[in-house]
Amino acid sequence: RLASDIYFDLTFDVWKSGVALALLEDHWRAHGLHPRVITIIGDGYGFLGALIRRVRPDVRLYCVDLPKTLVFQVRTHEQADPAARLSRLTAAGGTDADVAFVLPADVERIPEMVDCAINIASMQEMSAESLQAYFRFLRRRSGPSSRFYCVNRQRKELPGGEVTEFRGYPWRSDDEVFADGPCPYYTHFFSPATLPHGPRMLGLRVSGVNYFDGVTWHRLARLAPERTGDS
Repeated sequence: RLASDIYFDLTFDVWKSGVALALLEDHWRAHGLHPRVITIIGDGYGFLGALIRRVRPDVRLYCVDLPKTLVFQVRTHEQADPAARLSRLTAAGGTDADVAFVLPADVERIPEMVDCAINIASMQEMSAESLQAYFRFLRRRSGPSSRFYCVNRQRKELPGGEVTEFRGYPWRSDDEVFADGPCPYYTHFFSPATLPHGPRMLGLRVSGVNYFDGVTWHRLARLAPERTGDS
């Protein structure tokens, strides 16, 4: 219904957002959690955030992304919920908006504890320095009932030659992990045309079916709080 309301095609991006939110909803219900503050790091066109707000309209949402991408997210949220209060979080301080748009450099300005943070397929593109900064932020904003849902490539080589590995992210042994393994819904997608180097199924190329390069991993965890002396 949301995709239809805002004129989105029923693509893999729409479907994966629905599945990811269903997974989180199941977990929240099973653990008696009622998230009120959610941060999405890298939401592309903003569909996942809009879907969360459609399902849970009382949630305050912080959308962290690059400037050009945030432009599209603003438009998506305007279409999805014209009555929502939108704002950009800046050096001026906090916000009482329903949805706040945040540049990566300003992420520490988010004033609240985060009940749930989500990153799908963008941490795999980040440098080690950026990963460290985001994990520090999340640990500082995490409480006993906070969760972080991370869905990213198990291993990816960046254009400059740097390699990012999911297991090499700044996880800690005292993080409490609830789900961990190959992401079952992030294996292949369908498209109108076959890519030049499309997939093989039973030895044959199948029109419209495309597989992602490499395994995508997902982990749902409660991040342990930052320790004194952590850099």
